[in-house]
Amino acid sequence: MPREITDLVHLRYLALSTIGSLYKFQFFKLKNLVTLIVTSWMEKCPLQLPCDILDLPQLRHLHVDKRCSQYLPCLVKKDLQTLYWLKVASSDENPNFGMVPNIRELGIFIEGQLAPSYLGSLVYLHQLEKLKFEVGRVEGFYLPTGFRPNLKKLTLRYTYLPWKEMDTISKLPRLEVLKLKDFAFCGPTWEPSKQGFRKLKALLISYSNLEHWNASSNHFPVLERLVLRYCWELKQIPTNFAKIGTLNLIVLECCYSSLVTSAMHISSAKSKTLKGKTDCPLRVRKVGTKVELPITKSYVEESVESSEQESVESSNEEMLKADNSVMTYLKKLFG
Repeated sequence: MPREITDLVHLRYLALSTIGSLYKFQFFKLKNLVTLIVTSWMEKCPLQLPCDILDLPQLRHLHVDKRCSQYLPCLVKKDLQTLYWLKVASSDENPNFGMVPNIRELGIFIEGQLAPSYLGSLVYLHQLEKLKFEVGRVEGFYLPTGFRPNLKKLTLRYTYLPWKEMDTISKLPRLEVLKLKDFAFCGPTWEPSKQGFRKLKALLISYSNLEHWNASSNHFPVLERLVLRYCWELKQIPTNFAKIGTLNLIVLECCYSSLVTSAMHISSAKSKTLKGKTDCPLRVRKVGTKVELPITKSYVEESVESSEQESVESSNEEMLKADNSVMTYLKKLFG
């Protein structure tokens, strides 16, 4: 890492991928830095960063690797708008999110089991619109006791929550995008509450043991895009989804052929219902091969994507051979 970079005192944007320790790197010289992105190009070699990065006076957007220890600042940072990732552990004191009152995007990487009230100060983030949770090791995860009503995008990964906890999420009045990655929720049955998801436009479920999805169009009245990845146990999409007038795309990746057939029937039924109307037709995209036999646990573990690029890409060889236009569309869709 060239030390001369810190001589660029007027630098406003810095993105770098490196390896090893940046602990002695004098970031504090970059007084005008607004955006800082630091990643390690080897996952097994996490970066060591100075703990005072958030003290940069003009900093508004910070992106670092999940396993880098970043703590909330001691002084209030009103300018900070983006923070990925904040690492929290059960051995730490409860974070005071009041120190970053105007943050809009936040990613929280959790190690160890946290008490339900541990993240209670999230209620102070009145500007928060995009929130991500990822658990480093499975020891139990509890949803925060309170969410701000202005939250629009929520991502959960490795949280292993029961589907009944989804009722809490459905109460978010402005939620538009929900991504459930790598066993965010566990259990064979999901039956949404009567309230449903009134504003949800995009839903992603990736790596799930869901078998029965007992939902109707009333639960997702404005859903536009549905992506199902590696949902090996799910055999059918709720047939009533054909009545969702806004639904225009279903993407299926490595699912049973019966799930593909179900999506095609929904598309056909919707086309007949909307014949002669201006609504967009429902398209069904199939990415890669359909799974016809149960997959072993070892294969699942090897297939879980290690990067957090927010794309709907496959890690096996057949996924890499998929239609390039489809993959480009998916990157834009859930990028």
